[in-house]
Parts: sequence; structure tokens; C-alpha cells
Amino acid sequence: MLSYAVKRVIRSLGLFAALLLGVILASTFFAGINIGADTTAKAALDQQLDLVPVDIVIKEFGSQISSSTVWMMAASKVANVNGIIGADVVSSGYWYGSTTFGSNTSLRIVGVSNMSNFSPFYNGVTVTSGASSLGENETYVWIDSKNVGNIELNSTISLNFTLSYQSEDTYMWIEKSVSTSLKVAGFVELDDKAYSIATGNIYGSTIYRSTQDQSYSTKGEDLLIVNWTETLPKLLDAVPSNVRYYNSPFTTQILAYINRDALVNPWDIQGSLTAVDTITAQANQAVATYGMNATNNISQILMSYQGNSMTMRFYFLAVALPVFFVAWYVGTTVSDVSYNLRRREIGLLLTKGFSTGQLFRMFLTESFMIGIIGGLIGVGLGFLLSPFFATAVGGELGATPVLSQEVIIITIIFSLAITLLSTFRPSRRASQLPPIDALREYMYVEGVKPYRQRWPWVAFSLGLYKIIMFLLGINLAQMFYGGSLPFTNVFLVILFGIWLMIDSVLTYIGPLLFFWGFTKIFIRGSLKFQELVTRAARFLGDLGTLATKNVRRNPARTASVAFLIALIVGYSFQTIGAVASEQDYITRQVKANVGADISVQLTSATNASSIANRIEDELSGVASATLEYSFSGTLPGQYYSGQIRAVDPDKWLSTAYYETEWFSGNDVATAFQQMRTSNRTIILERNLARSLGKNVGNNVTLTIGGSTLELEIVGFFGSEVTQQQYYVQQYPYVMGTFWSYVPVRLYESLDGSVSSSAKVLVKLEHGADGKSVASEILNFDSVGYVNSVAEELETRQSDLTLSGSLNIQRIGVVFSILAASVATGLAALVSLQERKREASIMSARGLSFKQLVTMLLAENLAVVVFAAVLGIVVGLIVVRGNVAAANASMSYSLVTHQMVFPLDAIMLLSACVVLVFAATIIPIILLTKRYISQIERIVRL
Repeated sequence: MLSYAVKRVIRSLGLFAALLLGVILASTFFAGINIGADTTAKAALDQQLDLVPVDIVIKEFGSQISSSTVWMMAASKVANVNGIIGADVVSSGYWYGSTTFGSNTSLRIVGVSNMSNFSPFYNGVTVTSGASSLGENETYVWIDSKNVGNIELNSTISLNFTLSYQSEDTYMWIEKSVSTSLKVAGFVELDDKAYSIATGNIYGSTIYRSTQDQSYSTKGEDLLIVNWTETLPKLLDAVPSNVRYYNSPFTTQILAYINRDALVNPWDIQGSLTAVDTITAQANQAVATYGMNATNNISQILMSYQGNSMTMRFYFLAVALPVFFVAWYVGTTVSDVSYNLRRREIGLLLTKGFSTGQLFRMFLTESFMIGIIGGLIGVGLGFLLSPFFATAVGGELGATPVLSQEVIIITIIFSLAITLLSTFRPSRRASQLPPIDALREYMYVEGVKPYRQRWPWVAFSLGLYKIIMFLLGINLAQMFYGGSLPFTNVFLVILFGIWLMIDSVLTYIGPLLFFWGFTKIFIRGSLKFQELVTRAARFLGDLGTLATKNVRRNPARTASVAFLIALIVGYSFQTIGAVASEQDYITRQVKANVGADISVQLTSATNASSIANRIEDELSGVASATLEYSFSGTLPGQYYSGQIRAVDPDKWLSTAYYETEWFSGNDVATAFQQMRTSNRTIILERNLARSLGKNVGNNVTLTIGGSTLELEIVGFFGSEVTQQQYYVQQYPYVMGTFWSYVPVRLYESLDGSVSSSAKVLVKLEHGADGKSVASEILNFDSVGYVNSVAEELETRQSDLTLSGSLNIQRIGVVFSILAASVATGLAALVSLQERKREASIMSARGLSFKQLVTMLLAENLAVVVFAAVLGIVVGLIVVRGNVAAANASMSYSLVTHQMVFPLDAIMLLSACVVLVFAATIIPIILLTKRYISQIERIVRL
């Protein structure tokens, strides 16, 4: 029987090609999504680990002081621990005083022992000028140091360190002075890891030098790098070993590095955690006798990765769900047609003595072979196409695709499951055909029994309920947890909690249930849809009538096609809308946090206006710049203060980033116009105004600095925080959740009596490089730090922890769109193959190619158009509902989610709809032309 099944598959490759193609399609998409999830998760882990320059840190504990010799011995023992590939001793210290190149100079001196070739510090140091190596009492100067322009090559930097310690004998504190002179041997650049080690940022926080990091390091201190072995021992050993306590400007640690490639396995996080903890314990054993202990920076990263990985898997399951239905539909449809075309063969086998069980097992064997072959091909195609699908929609996997053994196994299992699930019932029904029925051309399709009609109605009702909730923007979870329920009865609260769980599940499967129930009830089980098709096809005359009869003849398959198209189109609009909304929210959130294209925090409010003018006048790419002062104000008799910002009404609106929805009472233009005409005006924080019962035009009294001022309210600012929030209930007269705006001339009239901070907001010209402008601003005096929208967005986009789930959803949408298109094409293909004889007879009776195509398109496009419109409408409703639910759960935030569809999203969704229609039209035209050509050849013969 097995050999017959194999022969049958080989002989009937054309018959099984459609089923095999459907299985390959499903397996490719399933494998591709798995590979995308695994690759993105692994890349996110690698990215997080790359932010940790040092794996294990060893420090002293207690009052024991270690000499330089002890540190070297301890580092040598740590380096010999199995799994550790390198260990270096690093010491850093501060010195503050006057030098030949500047007064009140802060110096940071760093030395690393470089005991191994692996040292990420020395591997990240690039000598730009001077000696290639350091000797005793020689130093490199970091090229981005504050006073680098005043330091000359081969010059000498004289330093005098003061150390203090408490003697064990006298219990008296003793101060000791140690002097050294360092010769400038060269200037160096540092990469991110070397910079992190030099500045002590070795505990897993962001190691890249952002604009803010650069501003502090460039403006705050000078960095000197020395050879630890040659220069630092005499400074470290200046404190005697027999002391009770000591104070030293130097701190010393051992930095150890593990073999991450061998010990960290993204597919076995628990095993990786065990391995890292074991090595840390062994390192502790090696240094315990020296009064030191070891901690690792890897365990926390691995534990957080477990949560991120689960999140990636959740998105994977959400993405894979439509693919599952597509695969099931394709397999079931193709199997039905395939077994119907083989009915004569089935009848012959039955007459030759085959039992129904033998036929059934033979069919399952064929399905098993198709599942194995389709799964293997799908794994290969999924691996090859994953990068293409990711980049085709503007996303990135973030790393080379990873094909794990788990993905191969699970994809083959999925392929087998889909194949057997799709062919089980059709093959069982075909094997049980009586021989006499096997010779019939068509079989009567049994109507749906009444008890089976209940489930479509249940699914439709639940789905419709959720669609209505999406449309109204009602968030039951917010009502439940926010305490805004319209009842307090305990029994009702319990019932509401149970329904809340059902509602949460319906958030994900509600549209699917709606589509399934709708198509079952109104297309398969009702004549209403057929009546609509008849009216729509009336303009085609007799061809329209014939097309309508064909739709009525097979309502089950028509309902399946409608379900598939509506599901995929709705899913595409839902997912693309969610991704676009999230990206828009992130971008607007960053702009709101920065306040403009660039914000410059000044170290002092003195001469702030001159710095703003310099930025606007001297830097290319700057369209405008304006000052914004921040200070506090209080209500009379109240202890709590709120933030007030003084702005220039003439320039703030054209420079700062804001959204009109943030302002109320008056529109933003009117409010700022009134601020121009009067200094004693204020745009009051909205929640404070509500708690005080103030309206536009009323006055409010505030104490600012030493002055009590009565200001006219010209508008409100901020989003409304609901009264259910705890702090709003407990402290209704706190100075608001956000801040208020006053004219800058009011602030200037206070004559410096108020303590304030100053910020310069910068708007760039179109196409200007925000990062470059921010770097230029760092060279200005009195600049504390600079924030740039361009850099913040780049940082967020490069963080796979944030962008990974969005990329997976993009991949899933592309897979699902292609799945729906190919599945629709296969459905049309096999349906036309089943009607080959019917089409040939119509052609022989006089129907032309154009008439035949018109009839077939009329009966197919009616279903496609209806399902596509249904999917688009439901998809848009779901997007709106998700946006409303996200906003309802947000508190204390100015920026809210919006329903947006940018140009790239519109193009992708248009491609989705076009592909679905093309998948219906192209097979009809090609097969009809083929049938007509065959008949013409027969006639000519």
C-alpha cells in the first residue's frame, strides 16, 4: 500500500501540485515567521550583551587594603578560571586643581594592566598622534578632553595627590602627599567600550556616547590614560597595608571577560544563567583570600531576555494565526477538489477489493509524504526569504537569519499537522464513497443541520459585540481597574470581572469570529448574498444570471473564500494600522520630550539670550531658536509647587514642538496673541484650573519667587487627568500634573528674584542634520547637555527590544498578504480545474473567450469585492478601537495615540488588495484561454 501511494504521488504530480504548493506556502510562512522571531530575539540579546563591556567585576570589601602586587596576583588567578578568557586590573582616580593649561581643572586618570590580548580597553584605543606605546610616567590624552586644545605633545603635567589613612596603632588620621609628573606621549580616540571602561560605566547601561554623554565628558573634565603596570603601583602602594581605614583618590577593580560564544546560548537561557553563575562563584573562590568578591553583569541581561523572548513569541503567535487559517483553508479546498477529481479511481479501487480502511490509510500516506516534502522545502524558503520580506516593508531583522534545529523540527511538525488536518475529513469521506456514487459527476452537498447553525450565530454575536466595542472606543479594563463602574454590588463586580476576561480574549479573536460567523450565516446559509450578487450582475444580462447560479451552486466554497479574504484584508489593515500608530506615537513622544528639533540645557540662566542668538545666527541649518525658562510657583498658602515656563510668545510657536490638542479654552494662536499684548497673563495647567474652578478670563494668584502676582487666564495647557487618579483625589490643589506658560517679559520683570533654569529650543531647516548641529552646539560655553530628536529616534530604532516586535508584525503582514493571494489563486485554480468540462461545453456551445471570462469573473469578483470591503471596514474599526483603548489606559501623558496611515502603509495595504484581486483574475484568464485553445485544436483536428 505504501508503494502504491508513492507511485500514485509520482504519477499524479500535477494533481498533487496544488496541495503541495499550499503546504509549501504555509510552511514557508510559518518557518519565516519563526526565523524572524528567533533572529530578532537573538539580535536583541546580542545588542543588550554588547552594552555590557565587562562581564565580571571584582572589588575589595571590608577594611583590607591591597597592594599592586596583590591585585596582579588576584587578576592572574581569575584569568585561570575555566570559561574566563581575560582579566585586567583597572584603576581610576580624580585630581582637581590648576595646571599649566588651565585653572580649576578636573582630571580623570585611568590605567589598565592589559594582562590579555582580549582587553576591550586597549583594543578600543586608537593613537591619533604620538608614541605607539606608553612607558613609565607617560600618558595619553583623550582627544575629546575639555582642554585638549591647550595640551601640547611632550609637555609635562605635574600632579600632587593627597591620601589619608587611620593607623592601627595610634587611631589617628594621617595625610600623605604623593607627587608625579606625566609626560604627554600622544593623543588617542576611544571606542564605546574603551570609553565605558575609562569612565566606569561597566554595569550594563548604555555605553554609546549620546549627545548628553559627550557634553558632560567634553565640558566637564580631561581624561588621561597611563600604563597601569609602569605608572600606578607607586601611587597605589603609598598607603601602608596596616591601616584601619583609608581614603584614596584611586579606586581599583579587576575586570574579567567570559567566553560568551561558548557559555551564552539564546536557546537555553537557564543553562546560560547556570554557567555564568558557576564561573562567578569560581572567581569568588579565587579572590576570597584577598578580601575581594566578584559580581557579574550578565545574569540580569539574560533574565530580562527571557521576558523579551516571551513577548517576541506572543507576537509570533498573533502573526501566525492568520497563516494557520490560510493553510487550513488551502489544504481543505484543494483536498476536496482533488478527491472529487479522483472519484473514478476510487471506484475502481473499491471494485478491485480495496477496503475503506485501506483507501483511508493510502490517502493519509500520501498526505504524510506531501507534509514532509512541503515542510522541508518551506524551511529552506523561509530561511532564504526572511531578510527579503523584512526589508521589503522597511523593517530589519537586525542580524543574519538564524535557523535553529527547533525551527526545523517545529516547521515539519506544523506542515504535517496542517496537511493531515486539511486532508483527514476529505480523505475519510472519499474513502467511504459507495462504488456507484464514485461514478457520478456531481454529488449532493448535505445542508447544514440546525444544531450546527448555533455555533456560527454564537461566533457572529461575540465578534459583533467586540466590533461594536471597538467602534465606540470602550475599554472595559480601564473601567474595572479605574474604579468607574456604574455599580458597587459584589456579585455584579464578580460577573463583570469574568466578562472582562472574555472581553480580553475577544480583543484578539473577535474579528476572526465575526468573519467566520458572518460568512457562514449570510453567505453559506442565506440567499441574501446570492440576491445581492444577482442585482450586481444584472447589467451583464444572461451571463450575470448564469454567474449567479454558479454562486448558488456551491455556497460552502463561496463562504470559505469570503472568510479567507475578509480575514487577511482585515488583519492587514489592523496590523499595519497598529504598527503605523505606534511608530507615529514614538516619534511624537520623542519630539515632545525634546521640546523641539534640538533642546540645549544651559548650565546657567545668565547670558542665556546671547547663547540663543549665537545658535540662531552662527550655525547653518538652524531656522530659529528661542529661550524657555523653567521655575516654580505656588498657590497662596500652599506648600506644593508647580512648574512654570516662561516663553517668548513671538518665537515659541514657530520653534517649539507642540500639538494643538494640548491647549484648550482658547486655541493656541489666540492664547499666545493675548500673551503678547499683556505680561500679566498665564496659560494655566488644565487640571489645576479644574480643581480651582477657573475659566478663561478669570484671574489666578500665584507666588513666584518673592512676588505674589495676579494673572489673567488666557488658556489651559495639558491633558485631562481623570478624577480616579489617587494623587488628584488626595491633593486636588497641587500645582498640576504638567506646567503653565507665562510671557518671558513677566519673568524678566522679576529682576532675578526667582531661581530658574534655561533651555534653548532649536528648530532646524528642512533637511538639516540634527546630530551635526547638536555636536556643534556642544562647543558653546555654558552648555550643559544637548538633546536631539534625530539622535533619540536613531537610538530607539536601533534598539531591537523596542523595534523587534514591530518588525515581526511587518514580516507577518507580508507573509499573510502573500499567503492570501496565493491561496485565493489556488482556490480559483482548483475550482476551474474541477469545472474544466463545464467550461469546455460552454465554449463548444458558442460562448466566446470574452464571454466565458466575463461570466467567471462576475461570479468570483462579487465574492472578492464583498469580502475585501468587509475586511477593510472591520480592520479600520479595530484600529480605532485599539487606539482608543491605548489612550484610555494612559495617565499623565501629553502625547496620545492616533489612527494614522502614512504613505508607505497605504502603499502596502493597496498592494494587499491588488494582489488578492490579481490572484483571482489571473488564473481565470490563463485557464480559460488554455481551455479555449484545447477546444480549438480539437476542432481543427
